[in-house]
Amino acid sequence: MSSTSADWRPACLECGAVPELLDEDLTCGPCRIRIHLKDQTVKKTVKFSIERTTEAEVELELTVPAEFLDEDGEIRDEDGFCEWLNDNPGEWELSEPFFEEVQDTTVLELLNSY
Repeated sequence: MSSTSADWRPACLECGAVPELLDEDLTCGPCRIRIHLKDQTVKKTVKFSIERTTEAEVELELTVPAEFLDEDGEIRDEDGFCEWLNDNPGEWELSEPFFEEVQDTTVLELLNSY
């Protein structure tokens, strides 16, 4: 089988594609763009959702159920009372915290970029 010089075209040194034209460094157009942009950054407006975990100190006047109090009226079962607060959020109303600190921020999802 014989071939003429018109049948032979060099392949891109980066990706191996055989395009119609190669740049002077023997790369195709998409590879040349990728090489050129490799070390560059592009400024974009990016919209994404986050979830923040915070820790806050809250001071409220509450009616504490008797099951958590000792005979002197002091809270004896702090862990149990914390569980009760978590299970009964309607029993207390959150006011502005005196102190709040962000513990963790997690990106949940990319919404848009332009």
